[in-house]
Amino acid sequence: MSNNLRRALPALTALAFTAGAAVLAAPAAHAEPACGRPPVQYSVDGGANWTNSATIPALSGTVQVRLAGHPTAGCDYHVSLGSYETQGATWATSGRQTFLGWATTTLTREHYRDTLDVSGHLPGCFGELALYGVGEKYDGSDSDHPLPHYPDEPFSGLLIASWNGGTACPPTPTTGPTSPAPTNPAPTTAAVPASATPTATATPTAARTTSAASVPSSGAPASTQHPTPTRATAATTATAAPALAATGADDGLLAATAVGATALVAAGCAAVSAGRRRAARR
Repeated sequence: MSNNLRRALPALTALAFTAGAAVLAAPAAHAEPACGRPPVQYSVDGGANWTNSATIPALSGTVQVRLAGHPTAGCDYHVSLGSYETQGATWATSGRQTFLGWATTTLTREHYRDTLDVSGHLPGCFGELALYGVGEKYDGSDSDHPLPHYPDEPFSGLLIASWNGGTACPPTPTTGPTSPAPTNPAPTTAAVPASATPTATATPTAARTTSAASVPSSGAPASTQHPTPTRATAATTATAAPALAATGADDGLLAATAVGATALVAAGCAAVSAGRRRAARR
């Protein structure tokens, strides 16, 4: 038994050396690093303060992100920021969400800090900001990229931080029915044409009649009280005055003068006749 072992020992030794050389010559196996969840911190005040709180403290269009601690070499950490308009101020009341904008970056051990900017896509009323650790855009474009909707969120397990808030949008003004225009509008008063203005043809006759009635039998003109003229009377009087001044004669005045003269002649004749009778008696 010992002789057989002694004869086999050289062969076993040679086999061991051969196996050892093969192991040493083989390339080392590549082990994938365990990257896990990205150790991300963020800032909403330009890098003055950093936090890993699950609640973003204020609405901000720019969020700075960085890898905290000692990131694993060879790992890529995707970080995204999504902006949404919602129907409520909290996650539980957010209701139907509308995608507004998105920004993403890839952080590594060498490129460990960056800025995500959605300032041009912020909600104007109720809204949500979601900071999550994957480079996917959840805009509702397909079933693999659905919109957040309480209680389900597409980046569940990858959410780093979020903000919910804002105020309600003002109600959209409604335009009331307008009143239809009347089909039969009230007739308007037509302007009196210039040709319809009363002329002064009848005025001189009235003036003449008044003058004849106001002159006494002795021929002396009596004072006559004239009524206060209305707008029409004033216009008529102003129109009649130039007509009298232009003719220089009044038929009524001439008739009154003739009557007075006749009376005087008759009176004179009576006086002469009486004088003759008295002379005859003497």
